[in-house]
Amino acid sequence: MPESIETITVAGKEISVFLPTSYNQTLGRKFPILLMLTPGLKAQKEITELHVQGVLPEMIVAEVLVSNVPADSIAIMAGLADRLRLLDSPSARWIGGTGHAAVDAFRALLDHPGTFSAACCLSTSFEGVEGAPPPHSAMLLHLEERESLPAGSRIYFDYGTIGLDECYEPYHRDLGANLRCRGWKDGEDFQIHRHTGGSQDITSWQQRIGPALHWLARR
Repeated sequence: MPESIETITVAGKEISVFLPTSYNQTLGRKFPILLMLTPGLKAQKEITELHVQGVLPEMIVAEVLVSNVPADSIAIMAGLADRLRLLDSPSARWIGGTGHAAVDAFRALLDHPGTFSAACCLSTSFEGVEGAPPPHSAMLLHLEERESLPAGSRIYFDYGTIGLDECYEPYHRDLGANLRCRGWKDGEDFQIHRHTGGSQDITSWQQRIGPALHWLARR
């Protein structure tokens, strides 16, 4: 478990910061970080377990406490870098979110590959607040308009089969086709997982964050 938890304000957002055990024991050491745009997923617990298994290094986890308003993830990461000992490489900086926050995480990775290298996107709400069908999804259209995708990035997507999540399969089918057309490979650059029984709620996401992080660690 993390040694300490701090609550700080960065870029106008309240952020919970979970520091790993050795953060205050090795004062010159820098750490990788996961920025979660959705709170309460217990990502720090999963990262601790993956570290014990030798899958991941110790990581800082920063959670945006209120996710109903889009967060400026680039400004938040810059602010965290000013206050914490973070590794400078994008490969050491991950981002994640659920629902609409997953769209924000996906866009941050696409538009700022110099800041993030990996994204965990659960129950990604490609329909947007307007409820657009797949051909009119703003995020999928943004993806289609891009000339290229950032090299060296990895993204994990999933969706469930219960409630609102059961409507997400057509969006993820179009997403996968789009990524493949731009040269990304299934299981290597991206993964889309259909989680049987999954729904768009915190308990379901807590069960799914571990496998997502484990897949992202396979570099």
